[in-house]
Amino acid sequence: MNTNVLFLFSDSHNQVLNYHYDFMGKFFKKAVRINFTEYFCRNGIINTEKYIKKFIQDNGIELVISSPYASIYDLSVDFYRSLRKLSRIVFFMGDDENYFDYYSRYYCQTADAVITTDFFSIPAYKKLGIPAILYFTSYSEKTLYPVKTEKDIDVSFLGDCTKNDRMEFINFLLDNNINVETFGRGSSNGFVEWNEFPKIFSRSRINLNFTKVHGMDWINLDKKNPSLKKTRQNKGRPIEIALTKSFCLSESAPSLKEVFDIGTEIDAFNTKEELLEKVNFYLSDGKKREEMAQKAYERASREYKSEIYIPKILKELESILSGTARTPEEKEIFLSTRFKENTINGLTFSMFILIKNGKLGYALELFMKLFKYGIPVFIKGFYRGFGRALKMLNK
Repeated sequence: MNTNVLFLFSDSHNQVLNYHYDFMGKFFKKAVRINFTEYFCRNGIINTEKYIKKFIQDNGIELVISSPYASIYDLSVDFYRSLRKLSRIVFFMGDDENYFDYYSRYYCQTADAVITTDFFSIPAYKKLGIPAILYFTSYSEKTLYPVKTEKDIDVSFLGDCTKNDRMEFINFLLDNNINVETFGRGSSNGFVEWNEFPKIFSRSRINLNFTKVHGMDWINLDKKNPSLKKTRQNKGRPIEIALTKSFCLSESAPSLKEVFDIGTEIDAFNTKEELLEKVNFYLSDGKKREEMAQKAYERASREYKSEIYIPKILKELESILSGTARTPEEKEIFLSTRFKENTINGLTFSMFILIKNGKLGYALELFMKLFKYGIPVFIKGFYRGFGRALKMLNK
């Protein structure tokens, strides 16, 4: 795209986002980044907003791609709406399975387009009149690739072992005499760097993937809608594993079949008993396992390598943006009471971060914004944000 792009983000340590910024940036005329949370913590909210707007104007930015976490409200919906007078706005949203109804649907009303990793959020965005592009994930052949090594691990899991019931499944295998190695947070082998992933996948006869969303938190905790606990989320791990020509056995998810053919390229399980049965089957039938790994690798190489997938996504984005006139006038935005309360909750927490950092003037400046939705919303949001901040300060 012959465009100057600004990536807005809130976490400099997210390896996946950093990888995508680096790779996507190659396809623009000019690509720059701003960590708005980091800038906000040093300079306060008003200076952050002024800095971003001036940066867009001074650098001829024509497209802003923002990837906010659902816990971050430092840049408001109104601020993004005001940016439309200066640039096109695109949101790159992960975890829409968890947060679409509580976060994304409100922020993305300000967008010209959205890139989402959730298959089922595509029609939801379109119902709101927001053009949406599906992007599962991708990695370069220089990042994830087959490694010639002995397959000396029967079953492995690489990921956060503290989430959900993952260790229940893993311990069930161990209790049934299956050799399992774990890597990552809370694992037996501990944290591993990204450059170690290809070798771990390649050493493993079976690589596990889990798909349950990680519980409910202050953003999406909703006693009126507890069904979110049943939600399964498409992860990028099966694609990562496939790109190393390794076999993946994944917990089921409704859109998993949109990524790979179940039973032909990868396989899936629902219960502990089904997991054990399939682990025993694939450990005993190496030929079948390797055939499926080969087919998954061929598909991943055709569709999910960054060298192929990202240009395709950007071409789709360019088509959307070129097919619609830029509308700098303010769009009407609809916000729920719950979203407003979450916004004040998030800003209250950010205010106490500023206080902790000794930025009392900037904290007072932010405090004045906490009343933007009225007193009842302020009371609920402030109370909850204050409670979260106290826990943070007491650590």
